[in-house]
Amino acid sequence: MADQASPGTVQPTAGDPAATGTDLQAGAIGLVGATMQAITHIAPAIAALFFTQFVVSLAGITAPLAYLVGVIVVLMLGSTLVQLSKHMPSAGGYYTYVSKALHARAGFLTSWMYVLYAPLAGGPIYGYFGFILAGELKANYQINVPWLWWACILAGAPLIAFLQHRGIKISARAMVILGGFEMIIVFALGLWGFFRPGPGGFTFSVFNISHRLTVEGFALAVVFSIQGLTGWEGAAPLAEETRDPKRNVPRATMLSIILLGVFLVITYWGQIIGWGVSNLTALPKSAELPGLVLAHRFWGGGWVILLLAFLNTTIAVCLATANVGTRMWYKMAKNGSFPKALAKTHPQYRTPTNAILLQMCLSLAAGIGVGAWVGANVSFLLVDGLVLVLAVLFVYVMANAAVFWYYFRQRRPEFNVVLHVLFPLISTGALVYATVYSFIPFPAAPYSNAPLIDGLWLAVGIIVLIVMRIRGREQWLLTAGAALGENADPVP
Repeated sequence: MADQASPGTVQPTAGDPAATGTDLQAGAIGLVGATMQAITHIAPAIAALFFTQFVVSLAGITAPLAYLVGVIVVLMLGSTLVQLSKHMPSAGGYYTYVSKALHARAGFLTSWMYVLYAPLAGGPIYGYFGFILAGELKANYQINVPWLWWACILAGAPLIAFLQHRGIKISARAMVILGGFEMIIVFALGLWGFFRPGPGGFTFSVFNISHRLTVEGFALAVVFSIQGLTGWEGAAPLAEETRDPKRNVPRATMLSIILLGVFLVITYWGQIIGWGVSNLTALPKSAELPGLVLAHRFWGGGWVILLLAFLNTTIAVCLATANVGTRMWYKMAKNGSFPKALAKTHPQYRTPTNAILLQMCLSLAAGIGVGAWVGANVSFLLVDGLVLVLAVLFVYVMANAAVFWYYFRQRRPEFNVVLHVLFPLISTGALVYATVYSFIPFPAAPYSNAPLIDGLWLAVGIIVLIVMRIRGREQWLLTAGAALGENADPVP
């Protein structure tokens, strides 16, 4: 059956899409590098330790079960990305997929919401690491450095920009080393909890749904578990720099979900057992991160190794999210949706220099701006916990719609009811259900501002499209899905 496309989508001309040229360093990383890009984009130590109090306050002893449910949902979402990326390996990621499958306008709105995801994630993470480090220095060594949160932002953003500038190979090596080290440390902490359980001892009741606190709380915990796994799609924007991307990007995507899913369920379970199931009500009220409390109890003076894991995850995840953000800026600029200056690459390192500078400025602005407004600790949970999650949920739902329409209209011989209908429907339903229940009742301010922030940002994007259409200046949209160097029908 001949390929068909909706008006405004990109249509193939001839040849293999993967053969499209790129100014980036093609074939620079393999399966390991792509997998570690996705894993470090998830940020294992942050996902396992930074949200523990909040998730336990919502789901109680069933926090590991919330993560297990989240893993199942994310595996379905991962299937969607695999189905799209195997035919469209591009630095544009979801921006390309949705544009080609649905419409250039839909692709623009997807990338517009993506701005609240990877590009803005780094700044609050630097600040939160500085906040935690300042607290530990004061509690253990009586060193008072309340300004450390913004100092970490000012130091971290340029460091990541420098590593990015020097080339994707250096970035990949850094992520493999830092990501591997942090996973070993955090996984060891989780296992220690099984060997030295707190009050209440070992139990499998963490997987008994009847022990949840409330339906609403468990639903919000599932949302945060999905956030904890957010980043699994981080290999896709590096497709143009990955060897055999049609094979390695899908494998890296599913590997990262499975490995980190098992990792997070076990580490959450171990923390709860180590803390003590009979004393779990005290965990959300702890003045110190539960992981640090357990590290002090288990390892004595060796607890500082966990701080090293935090430093590793901060550098690795900020590098991974910056890689995603810069490749998105680069691809949108190369295709004409953003200023051409952002498509400039370094002649030696083959990295998008101006996009890297833009990404650094966004990290500085998001980290210092929001941190000064609500505090570095609240900034992290607000931006990287809720605003980011709601934005990426929009992206995931659009991708689910895209995978159905793409295979139904453009690749009918490959259409599969399970992969292209059931998985997208189930995962979309789970996302919508969990999101709605997570805000009934609304959380306290400033967290209650998260839907407003995302809604206003989406509204601005829609207004941009309306204004451009009224002015008859939509030609730039034709390039929004042209990540494969193909032609498009006129935008109706």
